[in-house]
Amino acid sequence: MLDELKLSPQQPCSPYRYRSRQSQRGSVLVIAVFVVSVIIAVAARFTGDYQLAIARAEQSLIHSQMQQLLYSVESFASWVIIEDAKDDNNNGRYNQNGQNGSYDHFDEKWITPLQVPVEEAKVNASLEDAQSRFNINQLSGRPEKYDPNGTFSQRYTIAQRRFIRLLQTHPDNLVDPSLAQQITDAVIDWIDSDNTVSGLGGAENDYYITQEPPHLAANQGFISITELQHIRGMTPEIYTHLEPLLVALPASAGININTASVTIMRSINEKDIDTPISQEDANTLIGQRPVKPEGGKTDDSSNTFTTDASPFESTEAFTGSSEFAQIFANDPKAWPPIDGLRTGSEYFILTAQVEMLDYQRYQMSVLKRETADDGYKTRIIRRTREQL
Repeated sequence: MLDELKLSPQQPCSPYRYRSRQSQRGSVLVIAVFVVSVIIAVAARFTGDYQLAIARAEQSLIHSQMQQLLYSVESFASWVIIEDAKDDNNNGRYNQNGQNGSYDHFDEKWITPLQVPVEEAKVNASLEDAQSRFNINQLSGRPEKYDPNGTFSQRYTIAQRRFIRLLQTHPDNLVDPSLAQQITDAVIDWIDSDNTVSGLGGAENDYYITQEPPHLAANQGFISITELQHIRGMTPEIYTHLEPLLVALPASAGININTASVTIMRSINEKDIDTPISQEDANTLIGQRPVKPEGGKTDDSSNTFTTDASPFESTEAFTGSSEFAQIFANDPKAWPPIDGLRTGSEYFILTAQVEMLDYQRYQMSVLKRETADDGYKTRIIRRTREQL
């Protein structure tokens, strides 16, 4: 009986059971490592998303601040050109259209770089007379007595003749009178509202849909001078020369002879001459004007001016100057027409750049100065971060 009650010695564990326990412990460890890895990955993802959201919010805030600074610069520039109008008015030489008494030139405060004090940001801004450039929208239409087989002046308007001459001012002589007239014909067709080809170089939809990529003629005024790159006959080399000389404004906006560059002034010639005057003659023609301030943007590097400078107070003063008589004949019938020329301006180009931390923002704005019931005001005609 006692023998039956004796405990038998403990039997050793089965090797299979031992390996099963080890396997269970290994599985638990793998699961734990996997769970920790998932938690770490999720945490890293949340951390990354959070940091990205913070960076985006910071960038959005900075860009918003820079844009508000650009708006402030616009307001400041508007104040500057309004003050200029008030000064002109006080001197008895300002009116709505910038003619007959008013004159804007390089010896006025608006032409100097705008000093805009701003904390924690760097602001560079300057004003340019938009009417120192050639307004591409003046090329619409044909002469009142249009004759496709007539003389130069019978086939093209005054502005079109100037543009034909301007095209020929390319320093490498890439454009002759024939090509200049063909390009001008194409521009006229680009602007007009019909789909009828006019002139030897004209082009309408039938031509443009065959180009790569296919497109249509605008059949309206230019919104941006970049449209010129699509015009028949235009090349990158010709466009690069024209780009700083042109602007797209309402068709009524003419050229300010007090601020026009030498290259622009070369486009003024007798009505039936299809080539530009020489650069030397253009320098002589405007040699009495105030010079553009140091650092001002210009497309000419060979301007020569006298020290005794004074602006043209009217187009009559321009045509009555000794320099004008020196370049052109004494017979007024042979003089270049003055239609589209003026001595004052309504439109100005504001170029502004803001730098904040590692970010930059650039903008060009076209401002129009006009009269109002309580004096003067400005309107923003266009804003762009590219070309006008």
